[in-house]
Amino acid sequence: MSLPYPHDRARSRQDRGEQPYKDAREAMAERDALLQGEAEAYGAANLRETDDERRARMEAEAEVRLREVATDEEQTDRER
Repeated sequence: MSLPYPHDRARSRQDRGEQPYKDAREAMAERDALLQGEAEAYGAANLRETDDERRARMEAEAEVRLREVATDEEQTDRER
């Protein structure tokens, strides 16, 4: 829950204490570390790709995504 006004945040800390904020900070730090690790792994895996390999991979990914979109559209049309 986002508290838009600073005085609401201060009041919330008085009512509930610091622990919810510490928990949220820890969860965000873990998520950021996970995302950073995934980004680094992706970068390392695709670091040595040639232009032709990259183009082939992107075309294959595009085909898969287009099939998924077509399937979703068909399901949406059937539901209507």
